[in-house]
Amino acid sequence: MPPTGTSRQTNLSSYFATQPADPAKSRNSTSSGSATAKKLSDRVETDILLAILPEHLENIVSKQKNHEYRKYRLQDGVERLWFYETRGTAQSEGRQAITHIATIPPTVRHTPGSVPEQPFGIGNSDFNAGKKKSKYGYPILHLHELVNPITLDEMRSTWGIGAPMGRSFVKWGMWQDRWGSEDERDDKVKQIF
Repeated sequence: MPPTGTSRQTNLSSYFATQPADPAKSRNSTSSGSATAKKLSDRVETDILLAILPEHLENIVSKQKNHEYRKYRLQDGVERLWFYETRGTAQSEGRQAITHIATIPPTVRHTPGSVPEQPFGIGNSDFNAGKKKSKYGYPILHLHELVNPITLDEMRSTWGIGAPMGRSFVKWGMWQDRWGSEDERDDKVKQIF
């Protein structure tokens, strides 16, 4: 059960009324031997991999940014964002690795004008005013840091994927290896908030 105590968690407590869906049930289970069927069955539909600039990730870690904004709407049921920290810039270098996993409500997809102004969060006012290119906002409920980040080399060699360009579902094996069931999670991630 998630920790309680902050006003944001209290305001969003209704999202935790039920246990999260079992990703094993979210996987497309088909017996077809086609490459497409195998690809679909290898993904976890509750978990999305996204690229993020180091400075934006730093703002999430420090709780200055409490929503992640994107141009696209994630399907209902997505409840975790796996952040691939990009190479960054000369001013803010990144690790080129999947470093953090954020928990979001599985059905809340904010549009401009609907993000709560309190508590304050970087980008919320601009999003509400329609000043961002992004059209959807995702409240960040919890943030975990991977004990062993998934480097770009490991992404390529072990999981057969490159740096994300847009969004993609997390692979089942990666999900098991770095998130997995709740009883084995303490060895895999450290909860930031």
